[in-house]
Amino acid sequence: MEKTIRVFFTCLFLIYIKSYAQCTLHLSGKVTDIYTGSSIENVTIQIISSEGEKLIKKTDSIGGYIINNLCEGNYTLIISHREYISKKIEIKLTTISNKDFSLIRNEKEIQPVIVIGKSYVKTRTTVENKLSKKQIDELFETNLGTALSSIAGVSILKTGNTIAKPIIHGLHSSRVPIFNNAIRQEDQQWGIEHAPDIDINIANSITVIKGAGALQYTGDATGGIVLVEPKKLSTKDTLMGKMLTSYISNGKGGNITAQVEKGWKNGWAYRLQGTYKRSGDLSAPHYVMSNTGHKENDFSTQVGYKKGKYGTDIFYSYFGSETGILKAAHVGNIENLLNAINNKKPLVIDDFTMRINAPKQKIQHNLLKFDAYYNFILGKLNLIYGYQFNNRKEYDNRRGEWNEKAALNLDLTTHTINLDFESVAINKFKAKIGSSYLYQENFPNAGTGISPLIPFYEKNKYSFYWIEYFHVNNNLVLEGGIRFDHQKIDALKFYKKSRWNALGYDKKYSNKIIKDTGLNYLVNPILKFDGFAATLGAKLNLGISHDIILNYSLSSRAPNPSELFSDGLHHSAATIELGELGLKNEKSNKIMSSFIGNLFTNNLNYELTFFYNYINDYINSIPIGAEYTIRGAFPVWQYVQTNAEIYGVDIMADYKFLPQLKFNTNFSYLRGKDCTNHSSLISMPPVRWINAIEYKNRKWKNYFAKLTSTSVFKQTHYPDTNFTVDVIKDGTEVTELLDISSPPSAYQLFDFNTGFSLDVSPVNQLDISFGIKNILDTTYRDYMNRLRYFTDEVGRSYTIKIQYNF
Repeated sequence: MEKTIRVFFTCLFLIYIKSYAQCTLHLSGKVTDIYTGSSIENVTIQIISSEGEKLIKKTDSIGGYIINNLCEGNYTLIISHREYISKKIEIKLTTISNKDFSLIRNEKEIQPVIVIGKSYVKTRTTVENKLSKKQIDELFETNLGTALSSIAGVSILKTGNTIAKPIIHGLHSSRVPIFNNAIRQEDQQWGIEHAPDIDINIANSITVIKGAGALQYTGDATGGIVLVEPKKLSTKDTLMGKMLTSYISNGKGGNITAQVEKGWKNGWAYRLQGTYKRSGDLSAPHYVMSNTGHKENDFSTQVGYKKGKYGTDIFYSYFGSETGILKAAHVGNIENLLNAINNKKPLVIDDFTMRINAPKQKIQHNLLKFDAYYNFILGKLNLIYGYQFNNRKEYDNRRGEWNEKAALNLDLTTHTINLDFESVAINKFKAKIGSSYLYQENFPNAGTGISPLIPFYEKNKYSFYWIEYFHVNNNLVLEGGIRFDHQKIDALKFYKKSRWNALGYDKKYSNKIIKDTGLNYLVNPILKFDGFAATLGAKLNLGISHDIILNYSLSSRAPNPSELFSDGLHHSAATIELGELGLKNEKSNKIMSSFIGNLFTNNLNYELTFFYNYINDYINSIPIGAEYTIRGAFPVWQYVQTNAEIYGVDIMADYKFLPQLKFNTNFSYLRGKDCTNHSSLISMPPVRWINAIEYKNRKWKNYFAKLTSTSVFKQTHYPDTNFTVDVIKDGTEVTELLDISSPPSAYQLFDFNTGFSLDVSPVNQLDISFGIKNILDTTYRDYMNRLRYFTDEVGRSYTIKIQYNF
């Protein structure tokens, strides 16, 4: 009997071992929209074994799922979501596997719910807003800054009316890093008048992260982050594409963009895309704004391969533009500068032309990206290499043969390597760890006849981050992370001795002089900066209708080359800029709280965000006077450091009155204070309120009509930086006040858009739309336009757009 018992338990143990060995597998992956590539949350995944045993899982906030404790064998997967067509798949499981799935949206089943653009796919506890592909197509003839200004809390800083860059919660330029297909855009972005060199038509979505919580991207985003993301390549056996074209009356401009992509079942896919834009001088309501034409030609291609656990792709994009700078902004002497600022019309008004003359800027930007990933038992490993080459030429008004030569000619070359690992969920914890390296070289080309504004420099930057996510339960998610950045800048720059002494450098930095050339010093500043960033946040779900997000983020931004080395005329901005070698890191402490949800059976959707940002050693650019040079008279702006606080509120909401009629509103308010000098910060966006009412009727060939009202209030909180200048009037020297502080008056604009769709075939569609901007041809000036002193804004404009999808 004893022997029989031992045999029985031995067999039982062997059966247990075999069962344990076979039932330790897991299946994980991601569920996305087949057309947009965006993640789908709350997808139900049923997995049914051949014996009929069933498990049910739901995808998380980034569309991910994991099913543990599976045995070897055959399974049936049923993937379903109320807004998508369900999918049934048979699989055979022999090893730990990663399988991604794509679903097709069911247009008949989807409820007409208005989505405010929220998306939590990059972070769990930071406010994110997204422009969809449809919204990007509606704005395809514009630029990135203008497109993003439709989001509450995002405004634009302009130089004239063709150069615009986004402002998030009062901050811009290097405080708002832009990532183009996961590569940080490096295109001399430090300049006030340097618009992002990106064609928005490459994007399938554009995401704004309001804060520095996305540490996997960077640790110096004191304002926020912009992610420009192309559509993921499809591995379905398919061919699709589209073409959009438009005509714009103001500037007599035209735009065209086209895209085609092909996928195969064997995992290979490719995409080709291109854009061309051309416009002449723009017009204010009462005159032509001379030399404001624009030309742009862009191209991108992507090739990829995806097979089970691993995949790779190569992406290349080219951006080329030529942009005129308002002729009236470049004046000849102090008296002309005074008259230009005080006058209601530009001093130079020529007839309309398509030509682009000096002053102007020519830009080309090349980006090459290699991306590879591998999924294994512990998670996903991703490697990205990026190469960028940017050439920037700025042309000034000069005489003779010099007029055809660039006054500024910079080559910026950047190499980046990013390696990160995202773990599978273990006991409700999920981690993401990564490191990166950047090498950058700025090379001022010779032959300009002018000392370069930005000198030769080499920059090396090393970074490391670690983020942890903890799903406490189905209603609460916690997030925390840290990041460390170290960078070194090694520069060579010539300083005029007079400027060197005037800035006080002769006493502070005499040890950095390596050569005396007579009128100039050759200086070799070697600067090192260490930055620490951290984030801590929570997202609380209050049932199915409401979310609360709380987040604290610490970020540290090193001064950029413009702030450190500027010393002379910035031609595109029509200003003289002075940097400061002794600048320290900015340190930002930002707190945000958001309330997001819907009411009245999803008829009302809302997003309410409060924020407070205290910045130690805030680098501020302020006007300090005017200076006369051989090329004219220009205001002088200098970089200084202070302590600052910026706070405000963003409100976005929409309400559906009827199935075909909806109302949308967004409101932004912020205040910026210079805490050290007890005054307001300069160049803070004024209060803005945008309201729109839209009618849609699918039965009338998708007819729509939309009326939009944009109200911009007068900025009442600003510092007084006015100064006096001496000018000659009637042979006598007199002192006059140069008013560069007073903001322009409030204004209100009305825009109208309407259109419809035609089904050319069961799979091909033609969209036709017509729009009017500034319907009332309102005359106004914008406080956030650096050339507001010299001209009004653009007047009425008519637009016709045609889009063909196939």
